[in-house]
Parts: sequence; C-alpha cells; structure tokens
Amino acid sequence: MVLLIRCNSISKDPRVKKYLDYLDANNIEYQVIGWDRNGENLKYKNCIFFKKKSGYNVGGLKAAWNRILWMWFCLKHISKIKPAFIHGCDLDSAFPATIYKFLRNRKTKVLFDVFDWFSATLYNQPKIITSAFKRMESFTSKHSDHIIICEKERLEQIPYDVSSKVDILPNIPMINDEKSFMYQDNSLIFHNDNLTLSYVGGLYNERFLDEILDIAEQGHINLLIAGYGDSRLEAKCKQLSALQNIRYFGGVGYEKGLHISYNSDIVYAMYCKSNQNHIYAAPNKYYEAMLLGKPIITTKGTIVGDKVNANNIGYAIDENSKELLQLLKYLTNNKLEANKKGDIARMLWTTKYVSYTKDFLSTTYQAYL
Repeated sequence: MVLLIRCNSISKDPRVKKYLDYLDANNIEYQVIGWDRNGENLKYKNCIFFKKKSGYNVGGLKAAWNRILWMWFCLKHISKIKPAFIHGCDLDSAFPATIYKFLRNRKTKVLFDVFDWFSATLYNQPKIITSAFKRMESFTSKHSDHIIICEKERLEQIPYDVSSKVDILPNIPMINDEKSFMYQDNSLIFHNDNLTLSYVGGLYNERFLDEILDIAEQGHINLLIAGYGDSRLEAKCKQLSALQNIRYFGGVGYEKGLHISYNSDIVYAMYCKSNQNHIYAAPNKYYEAMLLGKPIITTKGTIVGDKVNANNIGYAIDENSKELLQLLKYLTNNKLEANKKGDIARMLWTTKYVSYTKDFLSTTYQAYL
C-alpha cells in the first residue's frame, strides 16, 4: 500500500491531485495523511487529517512547534498503517517517513518529493530553527530511496550527493478534458478596454500581490484573483472585490482556477528573490500558462524568468512597482504582442509537454511502487 503525506488540505493541491488520480486510475491501494489547518473538519477519500489550527507560510517558534506536532502525528499513523511505500511531500512529511524506516522497518521504501527545498524557506527564521531543519534535510536525503525535484536547476540547492536517486517532474498539468475549462465565460468578462490579469494560488506577502492589487485598485487593469493564505491579503482581496474591475473567488478547485486564468489576457506569477526557494521556483502557473495559451508575467533572475525569456512566452521584470506598471501600460496598447507570446506558449505545450506528466507517472513513478 502507498501512504502519501502532505501538510495541507490535499484537495486543492494540484501536484498531489496528479498522484492520487494516477493511483485511483490504476486501482493502487493508498492512504493519505493531510493537515486541516483551518479547522474545517475536512473529509477526503482515504485521508486522515491532523486537526491543529495553523496558518500557511508563517514562521517563528510557535509555527516550528506546530510542525513538530504534525511530524509526531505522521509518525504515529505511519506506525499504525505500516505501509510498504511512503510518498512524503516536502521535508516535514518525508522526515517522519525516514525516521520510521530507520527505526522500525528498513524494507519500507520512501520517496522524498521536494515541492519546496524546505530549509531554504526559513531564510528569515532564528538560527536554531534553520539548523534543526537542515539536519533533518540531511537525514531525509540520505535515508530516502528516491527523491523527486521540480526542475533540474534545483540540484544547485541540494548540498548533498543525491544524484543517483533524483528524478525530475516539473509542475506540468495532467489534463484529460481541456474543453471542461477552456471556454469563454461571460461572467468573467469585464466591459472595458483594460488588460485582464489572473492570479490563482497562495496569497502570500512574497508574491508581489499588494503591488498588483494596488495597481488594479487604481483602475489600470482588470484582475481575476483566487486563492487563500495570508489573512490580511484575503481581507484586502475581499474588500477590493467591491470594485467593478476586481473579482476575488477565494479558494477554488484546480479546474476552476484554470478556467479563471483562461478568461484572462495574462497570467501573473511574480516572486520574491530574497527567498531562495523563489529563485528556484517551478510553479504550476508557468506550465499552466502554456496549456492555456497565455503569456506570463514573472520575476527576472529566477528559473521561471529565465525560461520565459528563453522561450519568448511572456515578460520577466524586476520586483518593482514602477516597472510593473510601465509594462502593463505598454501591453494595454500592444495586446497583439502579448497574444503572440501566448500562441508561442500554446505551441510549446502541444509539442513538448502535453503528455509529459502522464508518461512520467506510468514509467518512473510506477517503477518506485
């Protein structure tokens, strides 16, 4: 049996969804451990939830203690379930899996699936916390049987020799029916001449969201925004959605998010380079923009920015409100240029990525099990 562990609500995580869809489609028995962070009494197929309330993307000693409680919860349930294969999504899921393997059953196979290289997210945390998690990373990397990273460039982040056990699975969508979300929706159309940008994802301070919300509030663009996370940003989105040119949808399912983005002109995906993980970010939105045939705006000096420039499928700019506004004003008067970049993105999708994830799961992932 496969045990998949992920420290969130599971149902709105697109990367997890790909794995669970594959396991379901191939009648592979599985169990899931997730975290009901908002105390919503979540229920999901074959899923056990850790129910302690905790915010997303928060730091400090309290957050570290909550992570410890989460890992202890995982370890207890791993010991009860006794799975043959454990798929740990990120360090705080894979570490308890390797502890179980090391102490209880060396025959258990562990996959460390690096959604984010965890200690790099702790760049602004106390040294004692960072040091502890780096030790956990070292142990987990050593005792995992397999490691998956999102992009080959992320090998630069890993200070251990793991080359013999690493495979690469980018955050590429696995889609069965494009028609279910790729259609024009009159309810998402704005009746003005402004560009319409979309952002669907986590609402965090490090995603340059205050800046795009302020630009939208000033009336320069239309904005379709969906997601959850930082309570202040959620409140700001709700407040601004009273305006005619901003619509906020809260947390949405995966295909609903794709549908929202399809009805925009440009996908927005900025990052904060002070967080090392953001330099190496491999977001769903980069590949989703290709699928949808939309240009993307992202941050210069990141993996995503380099790929966008190399493939001519969007715009990479500095983390600067003035530069962002200048670009948006330019594109308002040059929509055909943006559309052409979207056409190039769609062509790249159809020629290179359309079956990538499905092929990886049916070969590499299946071989792990």
